[in-house]
Amino acid sequence: MSKVVDAIYNSNYIYVVKTNLEGFITYVSPHFQKKFEYLSNNLVGMFSLDTVYVEDHQKCTDVIQLCFSQPEKPFPVVLRKPYSSNSFLWTQWEFSLQLNDNNEPQEILCIGHDITHVEELNEQTISMNALLLENQTKYSNLFELSPVGIAVNSMDGTYLEVNTALLQMTGYTKEELLSLSYWDLTPSSYEEQEQEQIRSLYDTGSYGPYEKVYIHKKGQPIPILLHGRLVIDKSGKARIWSIIQDISKVKEREQIIIEQNSKLKEIAYTQSHVIRHPVSNILGAVDLLENEEIPSNIQLLVEMLKISAKQLDDIIRDTVLKSRALETIEEETSPLHKKDSA
Repeated sequence: MSKVVDAIYNSNYIYVVKTNLEGFITYVSPHFQKKFEYLSNNLVGMFSLDTVYVEDHQKCTDVIQLCFSQPEKPFPVVLRKPYSSNSFLWTQWEFSLQLNDNNEPQEILCIGHDITHVEELNEQTISMNALLLENQTKYSNLFELSPVGIAVNSMDGTYLEVNTALLQMTGYTKEELLSLSYWDLTPSSYEEQEQEQIRSLYDTGSYGPYEKVYIHKKGQPIPILLHGRLVIDKSGKARIWSIIQDISKVKEREQIIIEQNSKLKEIAYTQSHVIRHPVSNILGAVDLLENEEIPSNIQLLVEMLKISAKQLDDIIRDTVLKSRALETIEEETSPLHKKDSA
């Protein structure tokens, strides 16, 4: 268990950052310090928002408020990191509020990774797909051969154009899907999140990354990840270009990891409640022996036994504490890998 936690904190892929309740950084993993050393030679002690692109400050504040409303539950957020005067790096994060032994707020745990290359690829893909609308004949093969779903929708959600991958994903024929809107495939429980993405589309010209569910023609839910951009066609009408990825396999892998972590926590529980009990008995027996008159050579053995038992007790306690820390990142696989798989 301790090796798993150490691997996460020392990963060359995952960022780990901790802040106090005032927002000042108290810990950064070696990978984060090395990646963002251009901001400061020592990031510990910096105000966390100083490491975030100014236009994303509100997003960062909003997700922290969510953390305080539901402690220890992770909340995803995509943040840009200032890189130079005219550029930034994209990062995907999960924030969660950690509690102390008295169930009081203690610190904010932030786990993330770099998604700059994914965002650059998405930008290139969306721009490329926008050209397809202007020259359907030239690019129709590229549109159809895309391994992920592509859709063009009017602003009311009606499908105007779809590719084969999206048809295979949803189970509809092209004629059927073009008679529907994305509202017909989206459960009503997503209405609030949909309105938020539409606002983003109007405000920024794009939406996502956004995870939701489509309903297959046969009725089963399909977990998907979407990115979209607002495009004005040659007639001056606003269109929504979207990339739609089926993430069912990602979800399956995520469930496997969650189950593995559950087994690891069971091991930690056994260490805490089963193994420590006989260790406590040994320590109690040693205390009794120390009060008895026994030969000096036996007394030395008793002292060695006491030291070894205490060391074993400390090792078990340390392993249990690290396993509890692992619980806070149990769900990291989903948000950390969604965008990479796109």
